[in-house]
Amino acid sequence: MAKDIKADEYITGSEVVHKVERIGSLATLGNWAKEMERMGHKFQHDGRGRRIYADADMKLLQQMNDLLGDRHTLKQAVDVTLGITDKEAADKAKAAKDEKTPAVIDTKMLQAQNKDLSEIKEMLAQLVKQNQQYHEENVQLQEKVTELTEMTKKNEQLLQEPPKKKSWWKRHFGSSDED
Repeated sequence: MAKDIKADEYITGSEVVHKVERIGSLATLGNWAKEMERMGHKFQHDGRGRRIYADADMKLLQQMNDLLGDRHTLKQAVDVTLGITDKEAADKAKAAKDEKTPAVIDTKMLQAQNKDLSEIKEMLAQLVKQNQQYHEENVQLQEKVTELTEMTKKNEQLLQEPPKKKSWWKRHFGSSDED
C-alpha cells in the first residue's frame, strides 16, 4: 500500500513548467525528471502514476535551470545538482531501477471517479433501452413500408391492365348476360 501523501503539499508538472524558465513544456520537464531518476533521484507520484513535485524538487529543478543557462549539458546539470560523481552515478542509476516510488492516493478523486462511472453506466443503460425502442419502431415502419409497396404494385398492375372491350352488339343493345 502506498504511503499517505497530502496532495496539496505538491505541485503538478504544468505548474512547474510555468515556474521554471527553460523547461517550457511537459515533455522537457519529463526529460529532466527521467534523467534525474536515472541518477537516483526519487519523485513522488499521484494516484495516476504522474510525477508530482515538492519544494525540494522545485529547488533542484531551478538549480538545473541555472546550470543549463551556463552552457552545461543536461547530464552535467543533473550530476552537479544532485552532487554525484561518476561512480555514484552508476550505482544510483542501478539502484533506481530496482525500487518503485509510492503513489499518492486521493480518495476524493477516486470517489468522484466511481460516481462518474456509475452515472455513465446509467446513461448507457438508458441508451440501450432507447436503442431497443428505436429498433422496434424501425421494424414496424419497415413492415408498413413493405405493405404499402405491395399495395402500390397491385394498384399499378390494375392500372396497366386494359379494360375489357364490349362487343358492338352489347354496347348498343346490352345483354342480359354480364361478363
